[in-house]
Formats: sequence, structure tokens, C-alpha cells
Amino acid sequence: MKKGILISSLSIGLCYSASTVAFSEKNVEVYSQAMNKNIPVTIVLPEGYANSNKYSTIYTLHGWSGNNRNYPEKTGLGELADQYNVIYVSPDGNYDSWYVDSELKKESKYYTFVSKELVDYVDKNYSTYTNKEQRAITGLSMGGFGALYIGIKNQDRFGHVGSMSGGVNVEQYKNNWGISAVIYDNWQDYNIKDLAHGLIFTKSNIIFDCGVDDFFIEPNRALHQKLLDLNIPHHYTEKPGGHTWIYWQDSIALHTHFFSQKFAQAKEK
Repeated sequence: MKKGILISSLSIGLCYSASTVAFSEKNVEVYSQAMNKNIPVTIVLPEGYANSNKYSTIYTLHGWSGNNRNYPEKTGLGELADQYNVIYVSPDGNYDSWYVDSELKKESKYYTFVSKELVDYVDKNYSTYTNKEQRAITGLSMGGFGALYIGIKNQDRFGHVGSMSGGVNVEQYKNNWGISAVIYDNWQDYNIKDLAHGLIFTKSNIIFDCGVDDFFIEPNRALHQKLLDLNIPHHYTEKPGGHTWIYWQDSIALHTHFFSQKFAQAKEK
């Protein structure tokens, strides 16, 4: 893979109008035994969803201060579900959980919730493929970190992993966005660059990107270089844009296209 890849904003060919929208949304509460509380989750089902069929799933993790409604409301998630015939799962990751099992906040166990409890719930209650080759996880900002962190540690559950504008080096920003309230001083256990060796010989398909005007661009470039140094296959792009929903609307389409290609290739094997 070439270093310093820069491409223009990519359109994946979303063509739809309000009259053609046929997807459906399910706003549910999923009980977390680890946290002893219900967690809001939005599930987006494609047009014609039926229990007689099986569907691939894409988990989308929101950013800092966000919630489970961010992706469905601020991107074309429903239309993408229709176009690619996939199920999206958007959990509430709390205001600033960073999707870790916090040593400081014992009641914050969002790593366990997303990687184990939520996956089990979705596979039990919806007609999904249950093998990792048909399950992907991605996210933006805090959620981009969370998706990579969860994906690296759960390669038996998520066969495809992504990040959009991810805060991948939490140590660098430990005094911001509530990070120090959930992560202790063992930063090497959380910085994605320090965890990257866990992807050596991985069978996971990895995609991540960042806007050239984003304040997270340098940590993402450093992660890209680390993966190159370790000879870990991945798809990395830099695009015009900053830390905004305009950028992420494009990114979720890019990631969905990438994941859907991998889903199809896995079915052919």
C-alpha cells in the first residue's frame, strides 16, 4: 500500500428520493448484565426484511457526546441499508465511555456490551448471519477508536473493522473529551498504534480514513505508517474535510461499500 494516500471525496452512487424510502427503524432497549441497565439501540432494517432471509450486519459507533440516533438521523443509513441489503446496529455508547470497560468507572462496561451482549442480542432477535465474515464494526471519532479497539480484541466476532476520523491515540488527548475519566495510566493497552501488533496475520479486513483538515489526522497517519511497517493489509484514505457530519456522510457510504464487497467475497468461498 502506498504511503500518504490522498483521494477526493468519494461518491458511492446513492440515488434515492423520499418516495422510495422503504427501510425501517427499530428503537429498542437492550439489557446489559455487565452494567445492570438498559441501553438504547437503533436497528435499521433494509427494505423487504424477512426472517426467511439472512442478513449481514454493520455496527456503527457514535462519537463523543453522541447517542444511538446520530447515524440514523445524520447520515443516509436507511437508504444504504436498502441499497446494500444489510442491517445496521447503532448502540448508545454513553456520552464519553470511549467503548472501554473502565477501571475508573466500574459501571461503564461498553466494551463488554458492544462486543458480547449486543452481538448476542442482535443475532438472537434478528435474522442475521452469525459468522464473523458477515459482521462488521465501524465508528466515528470516539466511536472510530472504539471500533478499532473492539475489532482488534474480537477478531473472532468481527471480520471487518473500520474507523472514520478516529481518536486512535487516546494518550495524546488524555485531558480531553472525558478520556481520563474512563482510562487509567496504562495507555499502551489502549492506543491503537500500540495494539496494532495484534493484527499481524489477521484475517480481518481493515478500513479507516480521516479528513486532511481534521485534528485527528496526524494520529491516523501514524497508525497507517505503523500498519505498513508491520505489513498488515489495510485500506487507508485521506479526503478533503474536517471533523464534521458532511465528511462522515461520505465515509459511511465508503465503509458500507467496502464491507459489502467483503461480505460478498466471503459468501463466494
